[in-house]
Amino acid sequence: MAMQRFALPILIAITALLTGIFIGRFTSSSSISVPPRQNTSSSAEPAAATLSNPSAVSPRSTATSSKAAEPSAIASSENIISKIKTALTHSGSRHTYATFSKIAETVDATNVREVLGFVETLRKPQEKSMLISLFVGRWAELDPPAAIAYAQNLPAGTTRNWAITSAVGGWAEQDASAATTWAQQLPLGPARDQALQTIVSALADKDPRAALTFLDSLPTVRNRQSLYWPIFSHWTVTDPAAAAASAQQLPPGTNRDTALQVIGSNWANQDPEAALAWANTLPQGQGRNITLQNILSSWASKDPQKAAAIITTLPAGEVRDQSISNIAHQWALADARAALKWTQELPSGDAQRNALRTVLVSWVQAEPAAAAEYVAALPAGKMQEEAIASIALQLANSDVSGAISWAQKLPEGPARQNALANIVGQWSESDPQAAADFALRASEGDGRKTLLENLSRQWARNDPQAALSWAGNLPETTLRDLVLPGVIGVIAESDPHEAAKLISRLSNTEAQASATAAIAWQWAGNDPQAASKWVASFPESKSRQQAFESLMNRWAQSDPYEAGAWLGTLPQGESRDAAVTSFARRIVSSDPQAAAQWAESIGNQNLRDRQIESIVVTWLRADATRATAWLTNSSLPAETKARLLSTK
Repeated sequence: MAMQRFALPILIAITALLTGIFIGRFTSSSSISVPPRQNTSSSAEPAAATLSNPSAVSPRSTATSSKAAEPSAIASSENIISKIKTALTHSGSRHTYATFSKIAETVDATNVREVLGFVETLRKPQEKSMLISLFVGRWAELDPPAAIAYAQNLPAGTTRNWAITSAVGGWAEQDASAATTWAQQLPLGPARDQALQTIVSALADKDPRAALTFLDSLPTVRNRQSLYWPIFSHWTVTDPAAAAASAQQLPPGTNRDTALQVIGSNWANQDPEAALAWANTLPQGQGRNITLQNILSSWASKDPQKAAAIITTLPAGEVRDQSISNIAHQWALADARAALKWTQELPSGDAQRNALRTVLVSWVQAEPAAAAEYVAALPAGKMQEEAIASIALQLANSDVSGAISWAQKLPEGPARQNALANIVGQWSESDPQAAADFALRASEGDGRKTLLENLSRQWARNDPQAALSWAGNLPETTLRDLVLPGVIGVIAESDPHEAAKLISRLSNTEAQASATAAIAWQWAGNDPQAASKWVASFPESKSRQQAFESLMNRWAQSDPYEAGAWLGTLPQGESRDAAVTSFARRIVSSDPQAAAQWAESIGNQNLRDRQIESIVVTWLRADATRATAWLTNSSLPAETKARLLSTK
């Protein structure tokens, strides 16, 4: 039972992680003061339980279990600590947990505090957490309030969470009714949720049907669906048919879907054919789809060939496609070459490409050279490009130089360039300078320009000053103008004012315009007024035009009224036309008439007519009557009006 008690905190900790329940975050700030247990009875109404007062609810009996009342062999604290020290010298062996569990059974209420005092001095967090959880769980069998109070006083973190879970679980093993009464009187919140999860898991271990009845009786439980998992997991092991029948009686919704999924997964481990036959009787819906996927995935881990044969009987659709991917993954773990042969025989399409990528990821880890050779020999096309990208990332994780050598042997084209881009991107995470040196030496056929641009941006996100120094010291002006805009754009994400100072480092007009637009976009997200003053300071130029467009695209998203007010202050010119064009495009879906009126103010006639026509086409689809009335009086040429009206 001690082993189960330790397994329980792990299970609940994982569940809590998945459902967002972290006790430490919410309860660590409260100081705990637990009054001593009272052995005298009282007719007074019991006080409400709190985490700082677990003894407000007295258990019916904390010594009803023969294990709790009469441990196999109570030892002195010195003897127990000596055994722990000896066991720690063999830590990591497969017998370690069993040894510690046996030691925990020798603890009693007289020595547990001293033993835990020693455990708290251990240096390795994993060993400390495990032992505290075991001993607190044992303590909870003897004196639940004291064990829970001790756990609550631990520093916030994983050890504390596991200890609380183990304390509640130990109590629930001995007296589930008392533990439940205590938990139900806790105030609503994560701590109550965690306690109830632990109790449900303990109940499910003994009697899943009773655990389900208990869960259904709870009036308010957050993340209730997570509690169905341990219940139906235990139930399916002992009586899958009964578990399935009970799950199907649940009201439609997330709780029922969760129950069906866990039944499907566990039943498939015992009798996949029976599980599949049952799942096929379920009503159509997401619950049935995911249950079928889980069954086939579990089946594939044991007999991928049989699961693959079943796939061919499924109708085309989401379930079939996802199941193909799941089977490919499971099969590739056991026999990548056999899985690959199967994927090659699948009908062409997205499902086949996804399955192939899945297999290749596993194969390249086991046989990188063979997998890479296979991919290189695939027919040119989307499948090969996606496969090459997957192989490149996997190879780069373990052997960058080998990955580069392989990629450079590929024929020139998009597949080779994408492979190198993935490899260099991965490389730049660990050694950006070496990755940059390679990119500088790369040929145009290798996508040198793209490599440098991508690398510089990625480097800037990890270390902006180092990336800026590297880019600024490049020997060629053309190279600096190529990579600096990307670096400046990344710096603008956190400090647009500082990024604006770097524009002067660029000599090329195109580079200046690109960097200016990037800064305007980022700046407009945080302070559009400051950004508008900055872009307005530029003389009429391509940089000013692109900056105005970028500013307006961002500003009109967050505050179209203020953006429009600023537009009204601008003098006529190409940059204003660019800003009005961007603004009109942003607001046309919500206010086509305003967009059309703004477009009428564009100075350049050709641009004005194009924008008005585009707006009117959209407007006619949404409100033909008003659009027609406005169009009749617009500045568009008569022939354009006639053409637009003829298409409504």
